[in-house]
Amino acid sequence: MEKIIIVISILLVSVILLFPKEKILDFDGVTLRVLPFNAIIVEKDLSVAKRIKQLYEKEKLFVFEGSVVSFQKKENEAFSQATNKARQELSAFLGAKVSSDVNLREKVSGIRGTFGYYQDASVVVDNFVSSSKVIARWKIPQGKGMFEYHVLVFYDPEAFDTFIKQREHEINLYYVKLNIEKRKVTKFLKIENFEKFRQEFEKIKKIGSAIVIEILNGKIISREKDPILFLIKDIGLEDGKYRIIYLKKERELTLFIFKEAKM
Repeated sequence: MEKIIIVISILLVSVILLFPKEKILDFDGVTLRVLPFNAIIVEKDLSVAKRIKQLYEKEKLFVFEGSVVSFQKKENEAFSQATNKARQELSAFLGAKVSSDVNLREKVSGIRGTFGYYQDASVVVDNFVSSSKVIARWKIPQGKGMFEYHVLVFYDPEAFDTFIKQREHEINLYYVKLNIEKRKVTKFLKIENFEKFRQEFEKIKKIGSAIVIEILNGKIISREKDPILFLIKDIGLEDGKYRIIYLKKERELTLFIFKEAKM
């Protein structure tokens, strides 16, 4: 009898070992989730494994999960909804981070912030989050053709910094000098590196003037009757909306011209 009990015990242990109660979702040894044994891992992006481990070791790893219960026949839609939920979690996290960190808020606002676009931070966050990388997807059977669908995304601070810098490169900001007597543009540069111009910009912003204009079919539209409007015509700006900071001297007009992006 004792031998039979021992044999049965060994068999039970073997069955337990063969059919574990859990599945581990890990990246390069970093466990992100412990899943039920019957979970089906649909996607696991190993290309981010090294980066996840780096962030984990620096204690800067943040992952966000979204989940939806749905019928299997609507699997694609369910994963899409779960992705949106995960990104909403990331958006809330990043929005709070930007709001509470002055340096990060200034970095996000960037050049736009210097022209009064401080509300633009939420747009930056939303645009970044919408392109955030899905690193894992899995589903858990619930019975009767129902599954619980899960999606995981993560926050990479370096990727966010790169996104902000790339966005700054896409800004239409110009540095212009105009000879008032000759009504001739002597310098017209698209600014690629704002830091090279920051000191002069801050000086002009402090002691100069500002104006908002729109050019439509070559005509300047402005609520303000600014004396430099007739000079702006000589710059030859294309149609669009502009915010301008300028300093007028006796013979020279210096302008920083920001063209608003089309919405």
